[in-house]
Amino acid sequence: MLQIVTMCLFGIQKAGYHQDEYYSYFSTNRSLGFYYPDREWVDTDTLKNEFEVLKGEGFNYGLVHLVQSWDVHPPLFYDFLHTVCSLTPGVFSKWQGLFVNLIAFVISYLLLNALAKSVGMNRGLRLILMFSYGFNPMTISCVMFIRMYMWLTVFVLSLALCHMRLISLIKNYYAGSELTGFKLAKPFDKRFKKGFAKCVINIAAVSFLGFMTQYYFLIFMVMIGLSFVIWFLFLMPKNRKKSNAASVEGEDQKPLTIEGILNDEQFVAQAASMAERFMYIVFYGIGCAVSLGCAVLVYPASLSHIFRGYRGQEAQAAFADGSNILERLGFFYGLVRDYLFAGFDWLIIILVVIALIGLFFLIRIKGEKDKLHIAHIRILVATAAGYFIVVAKTALLLGETSNRYEMPIYPIMLLLAVYFVRIGMRAIVGNRKAFGIVIPYFLTFLVFALITAKGLLVDHNVLFLYPEDRARISYAKEVKEQGIPVVVMFNEKTPDNIWRLTDELLEYDKLYYVSEDNTADIVDAEIKNADEIIVYAADHENRDELMGKIEALNQNYQACDVLYTKEMWTVYKIK
Repeated sequence: MLQIVTMCLFGIQKAGYHQDEYYSYFSTNRSLGFYYPDREWVDTDTLKNEFEVLKGEGFNYGLVHLVQSWDVHPPLFYDFLHTVCSLTPGVFSKWQGLFVNLIAFVISYLLLNALAKSVGMNRGLRLILMFSYGFNPMTISCVMFIRMYMWLTVFVLSLALCHMRLISLIKNYYAGSELTGFKLAKPFDKRFKKGFAKCVINIAAVSFLGFMTQYYFLIFMVMIGLSFVIWFLFLMPKNRKKSNAASVEGEDQKPLTIEGILNDEQFVAQAASMAERFMYIVFYGIGCAVSLGCAVLVYPASLSHIFRGYRGQEAQAAFADGSNILERLGFFYGLVRDYLFAGFDWLIIILVVIALIGLFFLIRIKGEKDKLHIAHIRILVATAAGYFIVVAKTALLLGETSNRYEMPIYPIMLLLAVYFVRIGMRAIVGNRKAFGIVIPYFLTFLVFALITAKGLLVDHNVLFLYPEDRARISYAKEVKEQGIPVVVMFNEKTPDNIWRLTDELLEYDKLYYVSEDNTADIVDAEIKNADEIIVYAADHENRDELMGKIEALNQNYQACDVLYTKEMWTVYKIK
């Protein structure tokens, strides 16, 4: 509850929108589409109507899917947002999107706790993890960013949890069996088969939903699938038993023959086990393939998006370019260092190394290794590393906002960090207690409390708040009260960049649109007679020429001042 309240407080501070957030509302709720006339006045209600659900146009999921098919994203997040907006018709508010993301945060919180429990973290260690996750600036940023990444996190954690439970099912069945862990006469009993099938069905359902949320889910799906398959076929520990062909102490060693191998009880059991496991892998693969096939049937545009869409082609080109591997990995590692761990990555790395040394050489933590869920941890490490590398190779480099692409695995990174930091602390100080507190747990909490406090209070790492927009919106309100006319000069090649100004433009009653591709004279009585004029001008080779025409038209012109620049726009005041 404290974390939800904290996120709501940051929601109050959110003063503006990223351009992609505007697209979330527009592509979810659009009515007639934006109207960009040339040399005409337009009521701003026509702009606002494209960001809200009009009465009688709610719950139109067919239109939502159609609009997304024109772009490069799957529709599930937009369905969620459209539902909330349909329940609040005539409203365009950040709280609609934040509410959708807060629901996803609560679900992700419960999933991460369950995932931590599945890898053997006790309640005290899970408490440290959940504290670190919910208060981490990157988690709050993910909620503040009104896009699909918080929901992608939900399905990434869901898929990880499904696989951890499948691994536990296999290991629990495997533990008490003889020879290779599977009874030769009945390699897998009905109870196991039923449990395996249930896990695969859950994986297929989650994969369907994840694919319908964001195509980056495919990367995580492939990575965890490969990790699981390799473990199940080749790395799963086996209960060894002396074979008939093996030498026994005091007996002469028999020569190795085909007949001896075929009569070797362990060899036969091993072969049967491998064949049986391979059949289960085939079933697992079919389940995953069916889920993706259903997703493509429901949303056929996905194939075009991935293989022919501009983002799909950009990602393929970036992945194929081997010259920028170190640069891209360094860029995204820097984001993790600065924003997830608030510059304390060095401390985490040191403690993880100490933990690994302790585990392998049993330094002061004898018996700890036997308690670890080794398979679970290995698969999470391999999957998170694979996802991080592939995304780093394919994602857009957009400064600090590129955190969004790696955010879905940030909870898993925190889980692994908390897990190994506690072991590292025990390797250093032992398992001592003071005042009823286990020292390694207390020190682990201090590490992540320090990371959280520095990220929130010192570095101010919460993104997507845009506090600078508050002053601009306030100024727009003053302009409206004074009755000053507002001109928007747009670039016809990129008219959608007007979205970047939406929060300001919606404060006015009407706008005078001018296409910068048209250099004809501007003729309008209101502009001609105005004492002052505000001009939003997009970057264009004709911008200065058109500004000169407005100045020449205005009979009260004395000077033109630049108020501020905003990405691809410059705002002028003519007086």
